[in-house]
Parts: sequence; structure tokens; C-alpha cells
Amino acid sequence: MAIREKDLLPIWNAQRSQRIASQLAPTILLAAVLALGATGKLSYKSPLDIKAFAVGLVAAGGIFSVTGMLASISDSRALTRAMRETIDVSQLGMSISESSGTLAFGAFLYVLLGLFNMAVLALYLFKKP
Repeated sequence: MAIREKDLLPIWNAQRSQRIASQLAPTILLAAVLALGATGKLSYKSPLDIKAFAVGLVAAGGIFSVTGMLASISDSRALTRAMRETIDVSQLGMSISESSGTLAFGAFLYVLLGLFNMAVLALYLFKKP
């Protein structure tokens, strides 16, 4: 059975939408924590339980965000491999089929930046005055 590009494009678009939507909640959460830090409401002077709550909240949001993004990227990479086997591939289809490496690199950067953000938040909140 031959796979047709027109059958894969809606799946690709759905995956792209999922990758974008999965970032909304963590972005709002990070923005809130950043705003609290910028206004001085959350700092190294804050009580330990508040600091631990903020770090835990951002960590939980980050873990859910990263796992959701990695799952979506994995599905998208599978689709890029399937696109290579389609018949009558358009320029768009060829572009999608060649994006597997970019998706993998994006996943790596996403995990790396998530860890970086957590480390910076923890250092900011738990530094010695």
C-alpha cells in the first residue's frame, strides 16, 4: 500500500500545532515566576517554603512541557520518515521529510535550555546574599 503525501500533511500540521500549544502553559508559568522575581516578590530573601514551591512548580511545569514536546517531536520525526516513502512528493513534502534532523536538534536544545532555566532559577533563589 502506497502512502500519499496528502494523507500525511494533515498529520504534520496537527503535530506542529501540538508542539506550539504544548508551550503555552509553561511559558505563562515562566513569565509569572519571572515577573515575581523582577518585582522582588520572589527572591533569595523569600521564605524557604515559597522558594521551594516556586522551584517545584517550575520544575513540574518544565517536566510536563519537556515530555510533551519530546513526544510530539518523536511523532513528527516518524512522520518525516514516512514522508520519504510517499509517492508524488511535492516541494513541501520534501521539505518536511528533510526536517527530521532539525527536529532532533530542537529537542536537544529544548532539554538543554530547560535545565539551564531551572539551574538559573535555583541559583537566583538560593544564593547567599
